Amino acid sequence: MNIQKSIILVFLILFALFYSGCEKEKKVPIVVTSEVSNISWTTAESGGNIVDDNGFTVVQRGVIWSTNPKPTISDKFSNDGAGAGEFSSQITGLLPNTTYFVRAYAQNSEGLGYGMTMSFKTKETEVGSVETAAVVDISATSAISGGSITSDGGATIIASGVCWNTNPDPTINDNKTIEEGGSGSFVSILTPLLPSTTYYARAYVTNSEGTSY
Repeated sequence: MNIQKSIILVFLILFALFYSGCEKEKKVPIVVTSEVSNISWTTAESGGNIVDDNGFTVVQRGVIWSTNPKPTISDKFSNDGAGAGEFSSQITGLLPNTTYFVRAYAQNSEGLGYGMTMSFKTKETEVGSVETAAVVDISATSAISGGSITSDGGATIIASGVCWNTNPDPTINDNKTIEEGGSGSFVSILTPLLPSTTYYARAYVTNSEGTSY
């Protein structure tokens, strides 16, 4: 009885070894992750290079990213077409001043292949920046100026406009306009003014980090 059990056990072991040896090895794509570049407050760029599709057509490729060190396809990902070779990816929907982990992926009929994981940190929020428009249409009691918001500093614009005073370097504590919209150019009407008086005007923009001029 013991001999029979031993024979059966040996047979089962040999069968398991034979089956595992014959089991098909999945040939997923081999992909390399590109360096992360153009990092802003909420976006970045990366991509990858599929150096070998292992004989099976790549049907989807892109990058995946997360705040976890090992991102998977269940996290946020981009879809950047199909086929082998190099590709570029846009990483969006990020939070400022946050560390993220990203790696390229490629999928064929055999499964998913992943590239090496890289980390990057988004920019910290800062005050915005604005340029002052020329003062035109000057009358005895009014004038027109404005500005162009060149950066929101990675934070929502709370207010923008033009401030003015008879003293140099006016601030928002002086006369000011408050314009709608949080980006682009705006026009401001400076009024009331005193006749035959020299004024100083400059555009301003305010976000959660403060005010810049």
